[in-house]
Amino acid sequence: MALTLYEIETTINWNMLESELHIYTRMKPVMRHMEQKLGIKPDKIHKDKFGNVQGKEYTIPKSWLRLPQKPRQLSEETRKAMADRMSALGKNRQQAKHK
Repeated sequence: MALTLYEIETTINWNMLESELHIYTRMKPVMRHMEQKLGIKPDKIHKDKFGNVQGKEYTIPKSWLRLPQKPRQLSEETRKAMADRMSALGKNRQQAKHK
């Protein structure tokens, strides 16, 4: 029996006690990424009664996953101050090279 789109999911178990993340996925693109791009072998493969792969489990270090950060909202004044600091830093590095 084919899975519904609702059943095709990826679940990440991330808790404070363990130093690793446990990932369960039924999504083929996620499986390919884990195995081909990252070189991670599945810990367990779940198959249906006909031998078709239904899902895979992986374990990775917590340090491999980064949550997206909200973009910083800077005022024009702050943006200009940061640009001025970077410009001054670049000038200082150029002067240090020529000494």
